Amino acid sequence: MYSGYVLFCGKTTFAQCISKRLFACSSEEKNNMEEIKKGAVLFIYNSDADSLVGPFTAASQGAARIETGAWTSTIDRSSFSGNIKLEWEDLHIIEGAAKRFPFLKNPEKCELHSLAVQTLLDALKGAAVFKG
Repeated sequence: MYSGYVLFCGKTTFAQCISKRLFACSSEEKNNMEEIKKGAVLFIYNSDADSLVGPFTAASQGAARIETGAWTSTIDRSSFSGNIKLEWEDLHIIEGAAKRFPFLKNPEKCELHSLAVQTLLDALKGAAVFKG
């Protein structure tokens, strides 16, 4: 049984996640991210591009302050307070992801049921290779 989460971001944050191998959460979302355990399967949904990329693996516990100052923001309510280290081998991308997986349009929470994790993993196997 898989433990999995979808992490939501925009275009700029997505690029930073890939280059830093970290996903950051804002203070407002930190409690949701604290649930993520090392080894969990992660997917990143870029809402600006409507694309889902993965699979990633959580290489740290959720919302730990790993790299102080890794993220900058001019608005205090959006300042990042925690990071999750990301690991991956082969990444794939699904374009138009919200059409295929409607739960991405209005996320209630980032945690996924094990069946949803397996569905996303299967879908990504047949998807284009991500060349970020």
